[in-house]
Amino acid sequence: MDRFSQLEFSGEEKTPQRDKAPGEPVRDAEHYSKEALKYWLAADYELALRNYSRVLEQNHTRFDGWAGQVLMLIELGEYREAGVWADKALELFPEHPELLALKALACARDAKMDQAVAYSDNSVGKENLTPRVWLSRAEIFLDRKGPIAEGCINKAIGCAGKLAPVIKLEAGRLLCRQRNYVLALQHLKEAVQGLSRSPLAWYELGCCQARLGLSEAVSSLEQCLYLRPDWKEAKDMLRKVEKRGFLGRLFGK
Repeated sequence: MDRFSQLEFSGEEKTPQRDKAPGEPVRDAEHYSKEALKYWLAADYELALRNYSRVLEQNHTRFDGWAGQVLMLIELGEYREAGVWADKALELFPEHPELLALKALACARDAKMDQAVAYSDNSVGKENLTPRVWLSRAEIFLDRKGPIAEGCINKAIGCAGKLAPVIKLEAGRLLCRQRNYVLALQHLKEAVQGLSRSPLAWYELGCCQARLGLSEAVSSLEQCLYLRPDWKEAKDMLRKVEKRGFLGRLFGK
């Protein structure tokens, strides 16, 4: 069964459900949107996806619910399903540049580069471009010669506003994929300043530091695990870094 088959979208926003216990948050679309972002920044993409789905259960016209859902499917490696849901979102938000960019990204991750470029070209031809438009384009042109990708990253950060820490985190992740660790490190250091409670930000910083042979990688990964103790990938990376450091000290002596 499709993971979204049981979602029911009405044309109106549902009345928020209030818990009886005093002090509990109102579980409306805004609440689930904040929860989704929290889980995304903890690299728990499944829980983020569920919360974006709940956003749409509360209010099917929330753009962040649609865009977030597509992005989480991409993070989970479900590229074709991400494309399907981008198409569904485009029915509600026709020609929206960010949705076109996410469709481009899903195509690129699914090795459909001609379609990816076409959707990306379409997205940048629209008005009111979002940082995600430029980040998606940067990834699509990442392996090509020339400064296209770096220029797109700069444009993404330039229009990020309050989202700057998140966009710098995404830029750092992207540059790490390109093995441009020095520039990635700069963005990731700035990202953790604004996202100090994000396990994902600390994890990416630690991985980047490790690839540059920096001893600070240990403390970054430890901070990541302090925030999310059950994250297996972070535990594995920390063990690898600590083992490398031990062997370096051993042979150094």
